[in-house]
Amino acid sequence: MTDSIPGELPLPPQLPIPPQRLLLATDLGARCDRPLDRAKQLAREWRAELVVLTVRDGPQTPEEVSSWLDGASTVPAFERAARRELDEEFAGTGLAPTLRVLEGEVTGSILDTAAGMPDAMVVMGASRDESLQDLILGSTATRLSQDLEQPLLVVRQRTRGSYERIVVANDFSDAARRALETALRLFPGRRLTLLHVLEGGAGAPGELLAAAVDEALVRSERFLDGCALAPEDRALLSATVAHGRVAEAAARYALDCNVQLTVLGVRRHPGVARMFMGSRGDDLLQHLPCDTLLVRAEGGDG
Repeated sequence: MTDSIPGELPLPPQLPIPPQRLLLATDLGARCDRPLDRAKQLAREWRAELVVLTVRDGPQTPEEVSSWLDGASTVPAFERAARRELDEEFAGTGLAPTLRVLEGEVTGSILDTAAGMPDAMVVMGASRDESLQDLILGSTATRLSQDLEQPLLVVRQRTRGSYERIVVANDFSDAARRALETALRLFPGRRLTLLHVLEGGAGAPGELLAAAVDEALVRSERFLDGCALAPEDRALLSATVAHGRVAEAAARYALDCNVQLTVLGVRRHPGVARMFMGSRGDDLLQHLPCDTLLVRAEGGDG
C-alpha cells in the first residue's frame, strides 16, 4: 500500500439507485432460502423487479435422465414445478418474480443474463452441486466478481429486516472508494463504518501500535476528504481500525459488532480478484460471517 490518496478516477457505469431489478441466481433448493428471503426484502425496499435465474447443467433425477435419453427436454416439467413453488412463496407479498430457467454452465449463464440487465444487482444463491461455502469460495464467485459490471451480493445470514449495521472495508484505494460510494447510494440514511486493518500489528509494543492506529485514523479522514462526499453522507460515517491478519481481523470485528453487511471493493486483474488489502478473496470471504457485497472498480490500483 502507498501513502497517497488516489484521485478521482473513471468508474464503471453506476447502477440506477435504487436498482430497478434484482437478479437472484439460485437452484430453489432448501439451502437457497436465505438468499431468496434477502432478495425478497430488497425487492420490497427498493420497489424493484425480481428475476429468479436457475441454471441446469443436465438432468438431475432418474426420470429426467430417462427423458433426456429419449430425446425429450427436461426443462418444461422443472420450470412448471419451479413456477408453482415461486407462486406459493410469493403469495400475498405483492411481488411477482420472473422465472428464467437456462441449461448450460452456471457461471457463464449468470454472466450472460446479467449482461442483459445492466439495471440489476446480482444476488447469489447456492448451486445444486456445491455447498453454499463452496460457491462463495470457489471459482464462481471469483469469476463473477471480476466480470460482472454490477455489484454481487453473497448472502449468508438470515434476513431480519433491512441492513442497518454496515461496514465498508478500506485500504485507501479507488476500489474502496467505489465500495463506499455504492454503499451510500444503495443504503441512504444508514450509518456506515469504514474499517481499516493494520496487518502485522499483533505483538507490537503498545505505544507503537497506538501510534499506528492513530496514523491509520488520520489516513482514513484524508481518504474521506478525497471522496467528495455530501455533508449529510459524511455525517453518517465513522472510521475504525483493527489489527492482525486481514481476514481474521475483519471477521472478528463483524462478529463483535454484529455486522449485517460488509462491502468490499474488487480490483479487476487478469486471473485473480484482488480484494480488500490485497488479501486473497477466498480467504476473506471464508472468514466473514455476514453477508458480503462485492463492488468492482475499473482497472487496478495499488
